[in-house]
Amino acid sequence: MKQYLFLGDSITDADHLFDPANLGYGYVSLLARRPEYVDARFVNRGHEGFTIERVLHMLRRDGIGGHWDAITLLAGVNDIPVELFTSHSRIPLEFSAFYREVLDLLCQHTSTILLLEPFLFDEPAEYSAWHSYIEKESQIIHDLALSYSAHFITTDSILRQAARQEGVDAITTDGIHLTPHGNTLLADLWHQAFTALFHD
Repeated sequence: MKQYLFLGDSITDADHLFDPANLGYGYVSLLARRPEYVDARFVNRGHEGFTIERVLHMLRRDGIGGHWDAITLLAGVNDIPVELFTSHSRIPLEFSAFYREVLDLLCQHTSTILLLEPFLFDEPAEYSAWHSYIEKESQIIHDLALSYSAHFITTDSILRQAARQEGVDAITTDGIHLTPHGNTLLADLWHQAFTALFHD
């Protein structure tokens, strides 16, 4: 049985601790229900509010456990308030260092790592000022993906374009979190990227 681990913040978490299947109500559970993955085991270890630093601390504390056929990480949006509203200068140096340490750990437990680009929408208007930080994080993650032979999955431009075409409220509930339709789009992006790994 294939085993897939998902790490990250609330987008991954999606209240998984309140779900009897422990997968949550977001893109991870949508993937687990797809017929292509009926024989796979999905594990959700996302946590609401997690920065990349907190992902690292969790992995150091709790470990990763055995071998995984693929590990997915989505983190970054919660690091922006750290940069903006605390005394930490998080982006780019701290963010890059913590992300690299996470990848060092993941590489010990899998040969397939998928890195989802953090994303943010244009409404509420205050988030427009955050996009320069998303761009910096995305470049860091993209460069690290190349260094670690991981797989970078573009999300921000695609989800924002969907919001422009279909309406922001169709994709996001608050400018950060996703509606059911938004989660479906994210699950599709993951599935497309994952499938492409084995058809190149």
